[in-house]
Amino acid sequence: MLFETKFIITMRLPFLLCLLLSALLTGCTTILNIQSNVRVVDKPPFERILIVSRLPNVEPGYATTFVGEFPSQYTVCSVDISPIAFETPEELIDRQIKECTSQVVLTLDLNRNFSSGSGKFITGYNNIYLEMTSIATGKPFWKAIVLSGVTELRPREIVRQLIKDGVLSGKIPVNNPRYR
Repeated sequence: MLFETKFIITMRLPFLLCLLLSALLTGCTTILNIQSNVRVVDKPPFERILIVSRLPNVEPGYATTFVGEFPSQYTVCSVDISPIAFETPEELIDRQIKECTSQVVLTLDLNRNFSSGSGKFITGYNNIYLEMTSIATGKPFWKAIVLSGVTELRPREIVRQLIKDGVLSGKIPVNNPRYR
């Protein structure tokens, strides 16, 4: 029994130290992995973006946290799709598109959630699907799948990926304290 305990501690200790070190080095990131793809041919010129959150179990108004995170040349509106809303998702989205005169839509949707590990070392993960679509053509031009330990992704991380992929231009605003 004593040998088993020592063996488990010595085998788990390097893993736990590595996990702690990576958390300290990366800061408070919510994205563990992101894979994205851009179809440049279908990417329209745009300045007005509608953020649509279809994520379950997030704080009400989560989509509004994206508003101040985009480079200054973009106008951003948002809508949270909730299962307890009386309007249909299409009604909510259409109303926001008209109010904001949005040119593209960035949709966040839960693809699947799963767990890994066993016993007290079990961890939950989410695959979150992101898609940016032109309103004029209805064609998506940017897609991403994100592996995350949480459902509420930090907007700054998504915007950083959009800039890296060449979908957005400019720089992320520096002094926005929301969801850092």
